[in-house]
Amino acid sequence: MPDPQGSYSLSSYLQSVQRLVKSQIPQVWVYGTIASLQEKGKMVYITLAEYKDDSVEPKATLGVTMFATQYANLPIQIAKDLKIKVLLEADFYIPHGRFNCKILDIDTAYTIGEIAITRQKIWNQLVKEGLHRLNGNLPMPLLPLNVGLITSEGSAAYNDFLSTVKASGYAFNITTISAKMQGQNTENDIIEALGRLRECNDLDVVCIIRGGGSKTDLVFFDSYALCKAAALFPLPVITGIGHEIDESLLDRVAHTYSITPTDCAKFLISRVDSAWQRLQTMSSDFESLKLIFARERDKLSYKVMHILNISHNRFIQEKEKLFRNAQGLKRGVSKILDYQAQALELLEERVKSANPDFQLKRGYTITKNANGKILRSVNELEAGSVLTTVFADGEAKSLTTFIRK
Repeated sequence: MPDPQGSYSLSSYLQSVQRLVKSQIPQVWVYGTIASLQEKGKMVYITLAEYKDDSVEPKATLGVTMFATQYANLPIQIAKDLKIKVLLEADFYIPHGRFNCKILDIDTAYTIGEIAITRQKIWNQLVKEGLHRLNGNLPMPLLPLNVGLITSEGSAAYNDFLSTVKASGYAFNITTISAKMQGQNTENDIIEALGRLRECNDLDVVCIIRGGGSKTDLVFFDSYALCKAAALFPLPVITGIGHEIDESLLDRVAHTYSITPTDCAKFLISRVDSAWQRLQTMSSDFESLKLIFARERDKLSYKVMHILNISHNRFIQEKEKLFRNAQGLKRGVSKILDYQAQALELLEERVKSANPDFQLKRGYTITKNANGKILRSVNELEAGSVLTTVFADGEAKSLTTFIRK
């Protein structure tokens, strides 16, 4: 009520404004993009924004609130940059004299649709930048025993993972970095944990795990910044986010995607099992090779001994043959010389016998015509020819008077 002078107290004025706001502004559905989201005590403070086309500059903003208990019980998870549709109730906060809007409800179907659109845009960007299979192309270690683990330490996922690797009997060395796996700090916590694990020089792989949850819980693992950090990590990243049907974008960019934390641990165990089996096979093959080598060595030794025996016998045979030849040479030289002397004498006799003087001495003569040609046939004679007859001790000339053929 106004005082006699017609003025109002401040509180009365603000109460009038509050009644006017509540009576004149109905509950309405409004859509916009979450520009900021902060939880403080019992209240959650959200700034909704509407942006100009192709611009990061908002054309309108509005601060809205909701109770923390209401926020915790939402059927979906909301996050910064998500486009949502909410039922607003206009209010006026008297203590601060400020216009205020309360969120009464959220259109989950609209919001999930926007999540899918945003998710596809992020994935397209990752593919465009070549980040979608960057980590997947890294070689997986044959023996991944040194494991970096990012999860909420002490959670069911953490305990399931550790109990599974412990039961394997293998000497896994787990380096755990605790991080928020749900809520607004998920992105920053996991990225920070990846940064800390980069400083560990002895790791083989990194696992990011959390327990099961609703489909909308995946929104925290569809972050572009988180996916990029995992894609660029220098070691294989294995996820076990706990969703049996859907996969997050983090699952897609990771080297290996497991359904649950337990499956993630089993994957590591299977790698070590395979390495162990290969080692046993190699050991068995090595023993087989040793036996083969021993057999081949024995065969080679036998062949060497056989060759040595043959060589020794052959050496003795050749030595004896050489000795016999030497003896033969000693005894045969004189025989050969005698034989050659006899042959030489025979040849000398043949040469002597071919000498005309030798034949003349034996009583033969040589008849020549007037030209000095030796006549060998009666057909070479002519009547009246002068012939010269050569004897061993002289010559005689004669005239041919008669020829008989």
